[in-house]
Amino acid sequence: MFNTLRYAKMLEETGFSREQAETSIKILVEIMEDKLASKQDLQELRVEIQHSIAQLESKLTIRMGTMLAASIAILTAIQKFV
Repeated sequence: MFNTLRYAKMLEETGFSREQAETSIKILVEIMEDKLASKQDLQELRVEIQHSIAQLESKLTIRMGTMLAASIAILTAIQKFV
């Protein structure tokens, strides 16, 4: 993931004190943990989307079947009157 020790050394090499480097890292890690999606977050989202799509497909299949049955019933009724 994120190499905090390496980042701290880089900051110290550019003139940051040890305390400044550590504070900077803490802030960065907090932002990353709070705002960025992890691989696990993305996997959970993928599963949720797949589940939602499956539910939508099921609803559409039922709706199409109902429409087909209604169409057949209407055509049958029309044929009886003709």
